[in-house]
Amino acid sequence: MSGPDDGDGSRNPERRDETQEWPERILQGLLIDLCCTLLISGGLRIFDAFSWWNALAAMATVMLTTVLLLVAFPGTMHGVLEWTWKALRLGATATAWTLAGAATMSLVLLAGYGAYSLWDGAQPCGQPLELRMLTAQDALTPLRGAAEEFESDTGKRGCRKYSVTVIPEPGPLALSEGFARLWRSSESRENERLFGPQPDIWIPSSTAEYEYVAHAAVSERRRLTQSCPPTAKQSDDDTHSLELCGSLGTSPLVLALFPKANAPVADPRTDSTRSSTEVLLKRIADAGVRLRNIARPVPETSGAALAVTPVLYGPRRPGDARAAEAERFAEPADLVTPDAVSLLCRFRLQTAASGDGPPDDVAVLAPEQVLYDYNMGLALGDDDRCHRVDHIDRVPEYRKWQLYPHYSSDLPLLDYPFVKVRWQGQDSKERNSAVNEFRRWLKDNPLTMRGFRDRFGELPSAPAEDREHDFLPRLRTFLEDGELPERVPSPGRTGFQETLDRIKDARPKSSIHLMVDASTSMGSASGGNGGSRLGRGAAVLQSLVSQLQSTDRVDLRFSAASPSIRLGDFRVEQDAASANKETVMRNLQAMSATGRDEPLDEIVEAADLDRGQQDIVLLTDGQAPKRPPGLDSRTARLSDFFRRQGPDGRLRLTVVLTGPATCEDTPVREIVASLRPHRAGACVELDDTPEETQAARILSDLRWGRRA
Repeated sequence: MSGPDDGDGSRNPERRDETQEWPERILQGLLIDLCCTLLISGGLRIFDAFSWWNALAAMATVMLTTVLLLVAFPGTMHGVLEWTWKALRLGATATAWTLAGAATMSLVLLAGYGAYSLWDGAQPCGQPLELRMLTAQDALTPLRGAAEEFESDTGKRGCRKYSVTVIPEPGPLALSEGFARLWRSSESRENERLFGPQPDIWIPSSTAEYEYVAHAAVSERRRLTQSCPPTAKQSDDDTHSLELCGSLGTSPLVLALFPKANAPVADPRTDSTRSSTEVLLKRIADAGVRLRNIARPVPETSGAALAVTPVLYGPRRPGDARAAEAERFAEPADLVTPDAVSLLCRFRLQTAASGDGPPDDVAVLAPEQVLYDYNMGLALGDDDRCHRVDHIDRVPEYRKWQLYPHYSSDLPLLDYPFVKVRWQGQDSKERNSAVNEFRRWLKDNPLTMRGFRDRFGELPSAPAEDREHDFLPRLRTFLEDGELPERVPSPGRTGFQETLDRIKDARPKSSIHLMVDASTSMGSASGGNGGSRLGRGAAVLQSLVSQLQSTDRVDLRFSAASPSIRLGDFRVEQDAASANKETVMRNLQAMSATGRDEPLDEIVEAADLDRGQQDIVLLTDGQAPKRPPGLDSRTARLSDFFRRQGPDGRLRLTVVLTGPATCEDTPVREIVASLRPHRAGACVELDDTPEETQAARILSDLRWGRRA
């Protein structure tokens, strides 16, 4: 709009042309918007780490709002802008000086902060506070991943504030003894060897495992805290305490089948969480799948296996004959392992080593999240050979070995509680604070991001944008015909001690004579995991003894420590029943290879045998002359000895070879062959698998092999 003409063709100076007015208004609006944006963004940055990218977004929003208001209410907005502009002009000088002072102060602060950052960055990293975490073998992979992420999130400028060491637990029985003995492996003061570093955090597989272990600690030392107070200090009278702090996530135990067996059983319409394991096994049988065995880990070394055993046994009945049958069905000697991770690792190694197919006549009992790690190609436990396998779904060999989970209403739901452990002399404020910080971090970064369900057994959602973490629903993309229910209910739990009592009654009682070749050659280097042959073999026997039940008998004999002692002479270190198996284990650890080589048949004949079912376990390297004099007559005499001492296979010899000799070398081959007519001879070669696994296989064969 133009003003009136005053006669000389010029316009009224007090009425400016509209085309000149709009740019000024827009400039005023932009300046006001910028000031508003800086104030808002600065305030948010102080209180909530507001980024400057968000500040630009805020400015764009304010500008858009201003334009819309100008279009909708031009008169009103002109008045508002005019008033605001006048106010800014009146305080322009003061504002300019204020802004100049603020800018100067900002430069000083930035320079100081920059100098401090350069100085701080040049300093070496301090020693991080070490946290020691003990967990069930089943949860080792996800918790190690969580620990690494926690270290990264809490560190600064590349320096770690905490270092979290995650180690697998030895199993419920060994743990209960460890906590009761202040983490020593023996009550004897002569053997102060610890299980390992005393843990600050313990993640058992279930609350039932915690209760069993905690009961042993309480009965010995009378200290247990059921709650998890954040700041409570340990009593000076307590040597250690256990504090239960709630579940980190859940994982149901499942019965898994390989593809060929799964195909006729799979039915997406069936909700198996509403039916029992007995019904599930019947459905498998009705589909034409004949199961040779269920592969369940050793209960004494796996809390998950101990939790599921009552389901396999069924209700307790007089005589419990069904329990004995179920125990044999769930302990195949060729698939015995201390935990589910070791079994699945073995399957993965078999996949890579040979073109043979999987054992389709075997069902596998394992926690759901361990099955997730296996199927998705994640690392499995401590075995370096079972490292992560990328793009496992694209390898046909691995597809043939995938395991499909099947659920039931009575299979346990493992709840993996967080247990804070305090030790006298180590319960510092800093350590307690670090444990609490890790627990809070796990609440913000839960194990549902690593293959677990939430604490109610519900399936978590899998954000499409998060490809870093391992959410359980992604398993569906691998198992097209697989079942993955949205929610798995908890069926309750049976006490571990009650279950152990039933296992003891279900298994046949064993009487084992350990005979160790302590000749000089046994001190030679082992071809396996390092160390001497004697040390390697003794470690396996120690693990075997630790897995014996209270009703089993064991004694230890070893060859003469001095060459002056006549051939075949042995010292009986301990004719021990269950109460003294620690002594046997300690003597195994203390043995040295200083004797002379002796004929294996004489070592065997020196056994002090009782009546009844008995096993001789001979540990040796098999070193002997290629063809010892009179070998045929010696083996004939040994065969006659076994026929007289143990008719019908009641006496059995198992030769455990450390190497370099094999079961096909003389004289081991001839000795074992001479006993086969009596079902009394067996030979085992030690390999690179963990001692616990090898011991469990030998023990399973001793219990059930002769009854095959």
